[in-house]
Amino acid sequence: MTATGIITAMAMSAGDDTLLAALQRQFGHPAFRPGQRDVVEAVRSGADCVVVMPTGGGKSLCYQLPAVLDEAPTVVVSPLIALMKDQVDALLARGLAAAALHSNLDPAWQRRVEAGYAEGHVRLLYVAPERLTRPDLRALLLARRPRRIVVDEAHCISEWGHDFRRDYLRIGDVADALRPVQLVACTATATPTVRDDIAARLGMRTPQVFVHGFARPSLFLAVERVRDEAEKLARLDDLINPGDGHAIVYAGTRARAASVAERLGRRGPAMLYHADIGPAERARAQERFAAGEVRVAVATSAFGMGVDVATVRQVVHLALPASFEEYYQQAGRAGRDGLPARCVVIYGPGDRRLPEFFIEAAHPDARVLAGVVRSLRNQGADPGAWRLVQARHPSVAGLSDAAGDAAREILRDAQVIDTDGQIVDVDADRLPVDHGRIAAHRRVAYERFARLVDYLGATRCRHRAILDHFGETGGGDRCGDACDVCAPSSRVSQATADAVVVRKALSAVARLNGRFGLTRVAAVLAGSRRRAVADMPGLSDLPTFAALGEWREADVVELLRALVDAGAIRQGPPPMPTVSLTPLGLEAMRGELELSVPDPRAA
Repeated sequence: MTATGIITAMAMSAGDDTLLAALQRQFGHPAFRPGQRDVVEAVRSGADCVVVMPTGGGKSLCYQLPAVLDEAPTVVVSPLIALMKDQVDALLARGLAAAALHSNLDPAWQRRVEAGYAEGHVRLLYVAPERLTRPDLRALLLARRPRRIVVDEAHCISEWGHDFRRDYLRIGDVADALRPVQLVACTATATPTVRDDIAARLGMRTPQVFVHGFARPSLFLAVERVRDEAEKLARLDDLINPGDGHAIVYAGTRARAASVAERLGRRGPAMLYHADIGPAERARAQERFAAGEVRVAVATSAFGMGVDVATVRQVVHLALPASFEEYYQQAGRAGRDGLPARCVVIYGPGDRRLPEFFIEAAHPDARVLAGVVRSLRNQGADPGAWRLVQARHPSVAGLSDAAGDAAREILRDAQVIDTDGQIVDVDADRLPVDHGRIAAHRRVAYERFARLVDYLGATRCRHRAILDHFGETGGGDRCGDACDVCAPSSRVSQATADAVVVRKALSAVARLNGRFGLTRVAAVLAGSRRRAVADMPGLSDLPTFAALGEWREADVVELLRALVDAGAIRQGPPPMPTVSLTPLGLEAMRGELELSVPDPRAA
């Protein structure tokens, strides 16, 4: 079979000179979505562009339509094979000339794709970022130069973003070698800071920036606070009802996803999805979900990218994502058909610990890095995964797989682990690693997570909070009835704490003034005689000692957590998250305003 035979060629007639006609003929859409036409026109003009639209917002068409109208090809850098396959299959089904190069193709097929590109039969070529270092691909692109390079999931190039991938850093070098070439960066989750970083790292020249589509009033956004795991699971049972659509439940860890999938599976087919499941099984699971054979997916964050199912009616978070960006990317998978859908976060005491654990694991300190070097040196080589390391050094005996893998990635970047997986001769206590930069990344990660926590405790419209976070202008201060803040009748009614109680709690925080964490403040308010309080000079002499002495200490902790959610108390980053008052909390303590927070003692 010839390259022309395996890749559908497309012919455009000279008379088809309007974008709308091309949109209708080639893609079958009657009209552009809001914001799409402006982006398509900018891409057609040859300008470098940064395009930020949420999941399901129509980013792909913004470069696919110009590509089918051009003579020169477009190269699309995409991080996921499943995503490439879905897009190429959809384009081929419409008779458009597309192909992909990735590691799952056999060598003979790869040669056919390369020949099809070289001979001019491919208008859209999808490639993985790690493939950009291969001399054969660079030679192919130099021989037939693309008109533009499209970087999908472009936030992955920013080390200040929520999903940094080092392979993306190579894209700028490839673009330099192919100049003049247009650059188009597309992402669903880029804040203004990340957008600037994307443009700089790609070497864009006065890019046009488009931010659109984050206003999705068809999504009902809600946050529900529960007391414990039992209440959380009971609430999940009440919520899950995909009807004629689908539901996705994000469970945080593989073990928890398995247990929740088993629980929901007693009511009907439920699919389990996480990174430990083999590639073939994951692909089959996605196909079953898309086909409607199973309508409930219980998963970790590994599920979603490349999953284009328009009829997801519910997205439920049982665990907190690590950032606002990650949350909205996952929640945005609901209602892609424009019909109503519901996105609910159910969280309770201790749910912050898992994201904070992952943040710490991803940013190891000097002690951990030194221990990993010693352990790998005992092993003799880097075996490919931390869980495979048997001869662990005592200082890292309890190191998690996530932390061990993150440390090895840093050591490879620092060339402490060479290309053959060997540990170079280096002093483990004086590694050529920029610890200050790691600390800066850790701080930014905690700041991203803090913005998500602020969202959870928001007392203003959740849709407005999303628009503000991503920098999209327009829209009002309230959504009407599309979130639990603006439609309070949708909330579960709960008694609120007395204003005097709130002021007492805030006064204790103010007097301890950032010296202690939330549980120690709660112990003071409850009048605890535990050693942690009794042995600390002056705590039992404070005017606020035992100010809530009639309360259970656990309930005081929950009251303080509610005040954190309400924005009255600020928690610092681990490992010692001390608490202090915010300006809002100071006003409430003085009686200048009254906060409405749940009374944790209410049934």
